Parts: sequence; C-alpha cells; structure tokens
Amino acid sequence: MRRFLLKILLCSGLALGSTEGHAAPLNATSNPEITDIHPIPIGNTPVTLHPTGFPDVTVSPLWRENGNAWAYHVYVISAPDENQPDRTTLVDTEDPDHPGQLIDTLRDIPHTDEDAVQTIHFASGRVNGQPSLLLFIASREMGSYPVPQPGPAKIRVYELTRSDGEPGSTPFYFALRTTLQSPVTTCHADIALSAATKIPFAKWNGDQAPVPTCPQ
Repeated sequence: MRRFLLKILLCSGLALGSTEGHAAPLNATSNPEITDIHPIPIGNTPVTLHPTGFPDVTVSPLWRENGNAWAYHVYVISAPDENQPDRTTLVDTEDPDHPGQLIDTLRDIPHTDEDAVQTIHFASGRVNGQPSLLLFIASREMGSYPVPQPGPAKIRVYELTRSDGEPGSTPFYFALRTTLQSPVTTCHADIALSAATKIPFAKWNGDQAPVPTCPQ
C-alpha cells in the first residue's frame, strides 16, 4: 500500500476554547504536526477501529433516504463505556461554530454524488509523533451560488481525544486541531479535500479516483 505523508500546521489565529458543561479543554500544543496519514475506508455498514490508547471505536453510517437529491448519511460514532461494560457511549465531535460545545452525530451532504457539498472521512495518523485517529470534514462554501457551481471549500481536521470528565462531555470526543482552505475551486468536497492534503481520500464517482477539476 502506498505510504502517504502529510505535515499540517495549525492555522494561525484558530481559536480553540471551552465552555463549562461542554467540551473539556483541549490542552493542545501550538502548531501540532499531523503526519503519516492513511485514509480508513468507511462504506455503508459499521466499521470498528482500534485506535492506540483508546477502546475500540465503531463508526456507523446510516442512510437517511428522503426521496429527493438531499438524502444523506448520518454518522454515529461509539465506544464501549469503560465504567459500565454493558453500555455503549457516543463519541462526540467539537462544534466548530460554537467553541467548547459538542455535537453527537455527523452528517454529509452528498446531493447528487457528483457535486457533494460536505463529506466525512476518517484516517489513522500521528499528531506530534503520537498515533492518532483523525476525522476530516470537507465542506464547500456555497454562499449564494447554486450547488452544482464550483466554489471554495474548507477542511476541518479533528483528533480523537480523551475528555477530563467535565460534566456535559463524553468520555472521548474529536477535538478540532486545524482548518485548511482548499487550493481549488470545485464542485465536489472530496476533490477539495484531496487537493488540500495531496491524498486521494475517497473513490469519487464510482470506481474512479478523485479528479483535479469538475466534469464539464
């Protein structure tokens, strides 16, 4: 398998905060290096991952069919409860729009699949040299443009993190580590992600690899 290497520096000015009763403080060092990134394929059925230093984590993609182009996947991330073995606990994700708050599910926005607005991806990697489970969320910034029209995009990179047990937080959550701006204007979030990281994160349009520009 081809080995991919990427070093991502924390964007200057990115604020990481905490609100009492929600996410625990991140305690992240400035300018973390994210390297040795290997995408983890997630299809249409649950996948159990084995991150170093954490209990097994299961990613469950659930398809929400609504009869039109705006159907989508909901991603539920869970782990065994370390204190109550008969329970499964949710793994939350830091809310990028409300620092310190957590969201308990994720969703993509595939639209027609050829013009995805938002995509969700997981990968193994290293943060400051330590093995980590990473989450990538690529989002096209539509503004007032129609969905199929190419537009700018940003990529948020998260790391699986252990909470300090503050009330309102889950035992484990994905902490936001950095935000990247895609260097291309595109009609598909996966194209933006691949352009920003130089890694083909997902198959695009069936069995074809992501393409650098949108179809004409």
